[in-house]
Amino acid sequence: MGIKAVFAAADEIPAAMKDLYIEQDGKFVLDVEGIDDHPKVRGVITANNANKAQRDKLKTQVTDLEAKLATLPEDFNPDEWATLKASGGKGQKGDEVLEALKAQHANQIAAMNKKHETEKAELTGKLSERDGYIDRTTVDGSLKDSLLEVGVNTDLLDGAMAALRGQVKVAVDDKGGRRAIVETDLGEVPVAQFVRDWSGSKGKAYLAKPTGPNAPGSGARVGAKTITRAELNAKSPEDQQKAVLVDKLQVVD
Repeated sequence: MGIKAVFAAADEIPAAMKDLYIEQDGKFVLDVEGIDDHPKVRGVITANNANKAQRDKLKTQVTDLEAKLATLPEDFNPDEWATLKASGGKGQKGDEVLEALKAQHANQIAAMNKKHETEKAELTGKLSERDGYIDRTTVDGSLKDSLLEVGVNTDLLDGAMAALRGQVKVAVDDKGGRRAIVETDLGEVPVAQFVRDWSGSKGKAYLAKPTGPNAPGSGARVGAKTITRAELNAKSPEDQQKAVLVDKLQVVD
């Protein structure tokens, strides 16, 4: 008589055998070491491995068949193909079938080309969108850092960037690296150099004024037209530029 493998309740286990069982999922199962080596279990494992191998083989065959079927045109006629093979491509019937198969092949090639062109257009669009975002980020990041470095008033930063952004371009090297540059009569120059030159001429009005009671130029000039920072900030970057450069308004707190 064998030892029972599973008991539903602990009180069903004979007292002398209680130490041989452990509780699992609300039941009491025989605690066995080397269970995989038991002949009955080994037979189940062997059969299961054989089933897995057969399953994997069938999956491979199905994958191969699906790949072959994917290459056939939708209007492929196996009967016509069989007729063509039987005739060896000769005779009137063979010629008709051959022409039909040629037409099917041409249609298939046309469909594949159309699909590839569509996929290519979609990919090109995504790459263009990505490159555009990278270029804009490169331009704005380099321009902003350069403007802050020369001391542009932060209240006028947006206006300064709007005034210069159109002159900044992105150069791409052979390895795909990007850098922001400005094309001048003397050739390409880095954005930092361009902004330094600009800040000494047209960009002077954008620079932050010295601060402190004894600082030169602190406060608005007597009789000068003024505008508060709140009023200036409420304007668009273009209007900010006009207010400072054209209207010569002085910014006051």
